[in-house]
Amino acid sequence: MKSHQPLIVIIAIISFSISILTSFLLTTNNKLQSNTICNVDCNNNNNSGLPLLINSHNLKVLIGNTVDAKYDTKLITLDKTTQMPEIHGFYDIVSTQISKMYNNDLIFTINLDDDPNKNKKYESTYLWLISQLDPLNDHNQVFTIIIPNFGSESNFRIKGWYLAIYDNINNKYSLPLSRMDKMTDNKVEITIDPNFIGGILDFNYTTAVMIRVNDTFLDKQPDYLIDSSPDDNTFWSKWFL
Repeated sequence: MKSHQPLIVIIAIISFSISILTSFLLTTNNKLQSNTICNVDCNNNNNSGLPLLINSHNLKVLIGNTVDAKYDTKLITLDKTTQMPEIHGFYDIVSTQISKMYNNDLIFTINLDDDPNKNKKYESTYLWLISQLDPLNDHNQVFTIIIPNFGSESNFRIKGWYLAIYDNINNKYSLPLSRMDKMTDNKVEITIDPNFIGGILDFNYTTAVMIRVNDTFLDKQPDYLIDSSPDDNTFWSKWFL
C-alpha cells in the first residue's frame, strides 16, 4: 500500500443531486477541485502488511485513515436560518478509518469526541464522498455515503439512524434510505458491500458532518456544516453554490 502520497483531484463535472425521502441534499454541483481529498491508501500505518485481528472468524486490514484536530468544530452556514444550534462533541471528527474485511466488505468509521446517539433535536448527517476519477477512459465513479440521524425529540417524521448511498455520476441511489441500529461508542461506523460503490476498492475520499435544524423545509441543503476531515470546509461549502 502507498502511504502519505500527495494527491491531485482532477476537476470533474459532477451532478450532485441527493434527496433522502423526507430529508437532505438536493443540489447541482459545477466544477470543483480540492487537493485535500484523502486517498484510500494515505496515512496507512499498518506497515507490517499483516491483517488486524478482530476475532477468530473475521479479519480486517486498515487501508486508509485520517486524523483530525479536536475542538475545531464551527458553524458554517449553508442555508439561511435563525436557529443557532449548540455544538456538541459528536459533531467533532477526531479521525476516520477505512478497513477491508477478509471478504472485501468495507468498514467506514468516523471517530468522534462524544456519543452520536446523544443527538436529540436535529438531523445530524455524516457524509463520505468517495471518488475514482479516470477521465481519459471516460470512467469516473463518484458516490456519496449518507448516514443521517434524526433526533428522538425532533419534529422529523422519522427518527433514529439511516443509511443511503448515492451514485453521483448516474444520479441514482445504489442503496435507498435504509434503517440502521444505534451506533456504538463515540463513532459512526458502517459495513458495506463494495458493489454499492461500483465495486471499487481504490479511491479518494473526504468526510464531513452537517446538521439540519429546520425540520419544515426538507427539500434543500442542510443548514450548517460543522466539521470535515481532511479539513476542507471550502470544498464542502461549494457543493451548495
